[in-house]
Amino acid sequence: MKTTIYILTVSLLTLFSCSQSDKKTRDYYVESQPTFFELKHGDWTTNDWIRKPENLKMIHETFKKFGYIDLIGSRLNDNPLILQEIYIKNKPYNLIDSLIIAFENKEVDVKYYREFWLRREKEKNDSVVYNILKDIQYSYKSKLASQDLSMNSDRKLVNDTLLQLLEIEYPKQTLTTEMAMNHFERLKELGFHESAYNLLFERSEYSGIDWNREQLKEKLKTTENYVYPWFEDNEK
Repeated sequence: MKTTIYILTVSLLTLFSCSQSDKKTRDYYVESQPTFFELKHGDWTTNDWIRKPENLKMIHETFKKFGYIDLIGSRLNDNPLILQEIYIKNKPYNLIDSLIIAFENKEVDVKYYREFWLRREKEKNDSVVYNILKDIQYSYKSKLASQDLSMNSDRKLVNDTLLQLLEIEYPKQTLTTEMAMNHFERLKELGFHESAYNLLFERSEYSGIDWNREQLKEKLKTTENYVYPWFEDNEK
């Protein structure tokens, strides 16, 4: 009898514990899911969307407008390139230079570069990727080169939503309360309300901002189901 009571007690405690942990602990908020959303949290190695030439051009022109050196300048160093789960034992700028040379000179018989361009040819985006690499190569020559690319980006191809998200994620000056408010309002207007919530409560770079978090939270639109945000919680 005691054994039966013990088992029932443990079962009830376990059930109660599970129901408590699964219980919704806060409101969820709507979050826009643009076509390029998987670029942020998806797997680039299996992403078909990014392989389409028109999408590559849009991403590239948007990155150009923002400024490649501001976006990837810190990666162009003497360390091997690590992108998501991909590890390439080569300096990024050396890799880019070698890929460009291999595209221009088909006699280059290095397996990695040859296979890289064969895959791009199969995807029918080889010329687009080549032009992107040429622009990146030009951008890391100097800050002025990156600015030149920015001024000459194709405005018709620039995605304004992505550009604004980049401006929020990679601010070019020290974050102030005024900037933080601007970031919050822009995310709200663009429909990234879960991301806006995270700026208020779950992003370390905004933790020192003096703003009325509870009051601002009331401006956000709730939803029943959680949607993974562009700006995720980076404090846990």
